[in-house]
Amino acid sequence: MFAVLIMILFAAACSQDKFSGFEKGDGGVYYKVHYLSGDTVKPRQKEWVTVKMDYRLEDTVIFTSKSLDKPLRFSMIKPEFLGDIYYALMLMSAGDSMTFAIVADSFFFNTAKMKTLPEFVESGSLLYYDVKITGILTDEEFKAEIETQKKLLMQKEIQVLNGYLDSAGITQQPNASGLYFISQVNGTGKKPDTGDMCRIHLKVRQLNGPLLFSNFKSEPIEVEYGKGFDTEGFREGLGILREGGRAQFIVPSSIGVGDQGRETVPPFTTVLYDVELVAIVPMEEVKIERARRKKARNQENERLKEAEPLRIQGYIKQNNIKEDPLPSGLYFIELEEGTGEIPGKGEKVKVHYILSRLDGREIQNSYKREEPYEFTLGQGRVIKAWDEAVAMMNRGSKAKIIVPSKLAYGSRGKGMDIGPYTTLVFELELLED
Repeated sequence: MFAVLIMILFAAACSQDKFSGFEKGDGGVYYKVHYLSGDTVKPRQKEWVTVKMDYRLEDTVIFTSKSLDKPLRFSMIKPEFLGDIYYALMLMSAGDSMTFAIVADSFFFNTAKMKTLPEFVESGSLLYYDVKITGILTDEEFKAEIETQKKLLMQKEIQVLNGYLDSAGITQQPNASGLYFISQVNGTGKKPDTGDMCRIHLKVRQLNGPLLFSNFKSEPIEVEYGKGFDTEGFREGLGILREGGRAQFIVPSSIGVGDQGRETVPPFTTVLYDVELVAIVPMEEVKIERARRKKARNQENERLKEAEPLRIQGYIKQNNIKEDPLPSGLYFIELEEGTGEIPGKGEKVKVHYILSRLDGREIQNSYKREEPYEFTLGQGRVIKAWDEAVAMMNRGSKAKIIVPSKLAYGSRGKGMDIGPYTTLVFELELLED
């Protein structure tokens, strides 16, 4: 019994040491006060708080609200576990500044809903929230503020649209939906029907804003008419165009990006489309053409696959390489011996590299970026060839590897520079640090 009591007291002492310098509050929250504003109003469930917040480990910042382009604001919900940030916020008032400490496992498993801890987090270590509450709103106040902001944005959108119409000398009235359809070239073909594939050139920009997309200098893109491509206003305009025609669509947010915005386009933004309907192809013809292209692509891939060993052997002979391939097919040529240890599976490594094709064309160079690539060895975070080669290198050494596609990007390739069945050549430097 005495031994059990000693163990309990020892565990409690260890816990207190872990949270040294922090006070324990309601909800299992460990907190440290930096500033109290004197306000006594605390946030309750369903109310909205605006905060400045960082959360971090002892030596690593995981998130900072400074990186956001607008203040961090969220609704208060019922806390889910002891030490939850929502228990912590309930201790604060507007203007208060505090730091909270919790066991990192609780954050990643309960708040972030992760199944395993990130590699850089040690189980049982502490995570810290640095928090300042800058505002508290009831749900009614929050909704009223949002409505006010929406009205201001709508008014601004109308002003921008009217200013554009005036400066462009556009006097025609919009369609009932609000779409401005401005014909530039009258097409002589038919209008698209549901299911037709429309091949179009398309340019998209905000009114008086940056260009968002254009393919006028490349091949047309294919859009199936009747499907949910882009916005309601764009689809309406496309349905008016005839084959061979070109027009501008001025699409207000009410039939466009709406009050939420789209990707890089803010809410309540009018968008200008320049559209050329190059051709309309019935879906059956499209399916036949796609099947033809797929067959041709597969045939080309088979040719590349069969030719790859010959290309490798040609490179080996041309460059007078004497080393035999490893059982995996990887060629490993040591260029400079290192003095450090060989890293083991699970260790972090930093590698400088130059990536080239067999024809000598350089694709990537980390030296030029002044940024080595860091990864954990043997975890499948890189191509197979890197895991195999780096596991053979001393820290500080350099090597050249010739990588068959099966140890890199295989039949799919990667991007424009690495096609299917492309053999790669890397020069690697395993850094000491």
